[in-house]
Amino acid sequence: MTEIRHQQEWDPIDFTVYFSFVKWYVLAGIILEIIWRSWAVSRGGAMLENLEIGAWILRGFIFAVLGWRSLKNFGASTPVTAISGALAGLAIGLVIAVLRFWDGFHIWKFFNLINETFFVAIAGCIISIIFMQILNLLNRKK
Repeated sequence: MTEIRHQQEWDPIDFTVYFSFVKWYVLAGIILEIIWRSWAVSRGGAMLENLEIGAWILRGFIFAVLGWRSLKNFGASTPVTAISGALAGLAIGLVIAVLRFWDGFHIWKFFNLINETFFVAIAGCIISIIFMQILNLLNRKK
């Protein structure tokens, strides 16, 4: 008896859809974070000490809005929201990590390129998914 196996063909993921969807959120996140960092450094004191907390609040807001818009545009699709949040976090984290070289060169900033980019991408993925799922549950109850 001959067994015939059918090979499954996988279609490549078209990331241009995701990049075109997240580009405005990435630009808004980068611009808002640069403005926040510049303002906090100019104020000094307590604002400078809470610089990272404010930056994460801004990032969380951007990722929450991204999750909301993903729900509006693509429905309750967790994979789409995860990829969108991760790509936006990857871009925002990479740009902010590169901008940290502005105030001087230190060897730890090379490690920060990898760490900050990775952590912001993971946070973008998680926050976007959670916010999308919460809004989806709230819409179902109505």
